[in-house]
Amino acid sequence: MDVVETGDAPDSGVAEEAVPLYLVKAFYFTSFCFFATHYRFLTLYFEEDGLSPSEIGMLWSVNRVLSSVCTPFWAALADKTKRARNIGQWSLAACALPFFALAIPLSDGSQKVIPRAAALWVFGLCTSPRGGLIDALALAACKHDSERWGQARVYGAIGWGLMHLVLGPLMDVAGFTVLFVSFSVLGCTLFFVTQASVPQSCSAEKKTKEVEAKVTARAVLDIFLRNRLFFVNIGAIGAGFSMVEGMLFLLLQELGASNLLCGLAVVVTVIFELPIFHYAKPIIRRLGTRRMILLGQLAWVVRALFYANMTVAWTVLLIEPLHGITFALVWTAATQHVADPAVSGHGLEASAQGLLQTCFMGIGPVLGLSIGGWLFEHLGSHAVYGVFCFIVLATGLVYAYWGGAEVSSYGITNAEEDVSAGTIGKRTVTEPYSEDDAIIDYKDFGIDCSAEASQERQENNEDAATDVELAS
Repeated sequence: MDVVETGDAPDSGVAEEAVPLYLVKAFYFTSFCFFATHYRFLTLYFEEDGLSPSEIGMLWSVNRVLSSVCTPFWAALADKTKRARNIGQWSLAACALPFFALAIPLSDGSQKVIPRAAALWVFGLCTSPRGGLIDALALAACKHDSERWGQARVYGAIGWGLMHLVLGPLMDVAGFTVLFVSFSVLGCTLFFVTQASVPQSCSAEKKTKEVEAKVTARAVLDIFLRNRLFFVNIGAIGAGFSMVEGMLFLLLQELGASNLLCGLAVVVTVIFELPIFHYAKPIIRRLGTRRMILLGQLAWVVRALFYANMTVAWTVLLIEPLHGITFALVWTAATQHVADPAVSGHGLEASAQGLLQTCFMGIGPVLGLSIGGWLFEHLGSHAVYGVFCFIVLATGLVYAYWGGAEVSSYGITNAEEDVSAGTIGKRTVTEPYSEDDAIIDYKDFGIDCSAEASQERQENNEDAATDVELAS
């Protein structure tokens, strides 16, 4: 891998100090309020507009393809130019026009899907930079401190749940116009919050002599190859999550649910995310990222089994608390894992997060929604979750058995936890050994170090020396 020494350039654009935590919280809160306006509820908008489940699945899967292709390039550009924040703001401004194009009334007919697809896919191209940069910028703002990051990320979950709670009943009363109005207001707000709350670059330090990797396609590919089982498994989990995010509302409405119940289901998921994000540091310290991912994966399998057998809409509220384990554990572990320099390399922070975003929210959902949308319509809304349950379980077993040999931050021993657990993604400098920190201790070999024993050994050595002199 090509490397380059970082200099002391004053215009490198990287933050000298950690951003105040309340600003990072505001960044996450506003970002996820904004996401809520164009994510899950758009599926219901398309259904109301007359599109079939397979058409909706096709729309979202191609949208994910475009995002997956573009995200690594945007992330690499952010690493190369050190202007991640500006790229995120440009993305916000560019995505407005195609999103509002979705609101244009169209006559009923088989060709309606074409203009809807064109608008959504252009929108996906415009929003693709933000996905991989949000966590990378927030981690940089927190100086890659997992405790600060977890406390800030909580507010993303709060914003996500709060907006679904508000949007659901408002749409029952005023229709889908609410989505487009809230998109406008929150998009403008997020533009200015981004300017004030995160650094320009995703790099963690400003003036450093660390060796940084050059931003090349080969360098990004190396990240994937060194951790291929991790990324493949994350992609499979992403495929499963896409069936919840993209198709669960269709199943609920098939069972007679209102928009209010759909919103409440999201609120329940968020409530149980909060403690996991808040206590990210001690959870990582005790479990390690690998166990966190596997535990979250197992919880998703349980959820999928429930969906496959659910017959009453409101009972979804009983299983959604497991979302706190599935998403919060997996995403916390995954973002911290790829932030480790052993995984990403210095200077490729945004690229590593972009690769994670591509697998978890790009390639995985592309396969999940394209296959899942067709199965939803032809196999049945319940059976499709049984199929994905098997797929996610199988990939998890492969990762559990063979994934342990990869470059990773899979856990921290008790001796290391105080130094390393809170500095994910940063190198730590170990102090030189003092005289009291002997590398080899006589006790390790069962040698008596008492004064009497030392005197006896000295006398024996003197007697041995005398015997040698007489013999000579």
